[in-house]
Amino acid sequence: MQQSPVDLVTVSREYGAGGSEFAQLLGTHLGWRVLDHDIVESVAVQLHIRAGVVEERDEQPPGWFSRIAATLLIAPPESPLQLETTGILTPDSIAEATHAAIVESAATPPVVIVGHAGQCIFRDRPGTLQVRLTASVESRAPRIMARDGGTLPEAIARARHVDAQRRGYVQRYYRQDWADPALFDVQFNTSRVTIAEAVATVASIIEAREPAGHSTPVTRP
Repeated sequence: MQQSPVDLVTVSREYGAGGSEFAQLLGTHLGWRVLDHDIVESVAVQLHIRAGVVEERDEQPPGWFSRIAATLLIAPPESPLQLETTGILTPDSIAEATHAAIVESAATPPVVIVGHAGQCIFRDRPGTLQVRLTASVESRAPRIMARDGGTLPEAIARARHVDAQRRGYVQRYYRQDWADPALFDVQFNTSRVTIAEAVATVASIIEAREPAGHSTPVTRP
């Protein structure tokens, strides 16, 4: 069966499995844009807030306090207290702005998009390759420690915490299992496959699907 040429790659990743490194190397190899941490900057500009505020809530479902606060802001019509809710920042508004930023970026491919439920947003889009990176938490911990500092137990706890947040984000906003194998075309266990090997494999798939006579500019590692 003839497959469509690929002009968009989504990268789902467990925390510390190397998703950002993979995306950057793949983007460099193919000469494509990479949308990763700059999603936060784009959303901050869109909502007129500091990037740090968005980053604190990035890829997270609302916690119980946020849900209660949002409920309290909805006053019944007969209530003597009418609250002005225009402009109030909620986790849902950040998620909505993030979705819009990702969809807008995908309108001008080729692009590699990291996280933020890209595997759900573009699951039916022709020309999309969905990639997931996983690894044992023990093998992810050293990478997390090198980047964030802390002890081994702290790194393991952080990995599990962030994974749970990302799982909850996808479940709340897209009603999908974050790790559902059916959402992905290629999965790598970076405990056993190097990031460079994963990049080479995905690049070979993309290059094999290029139309005859077309050549993607690449930068070899």
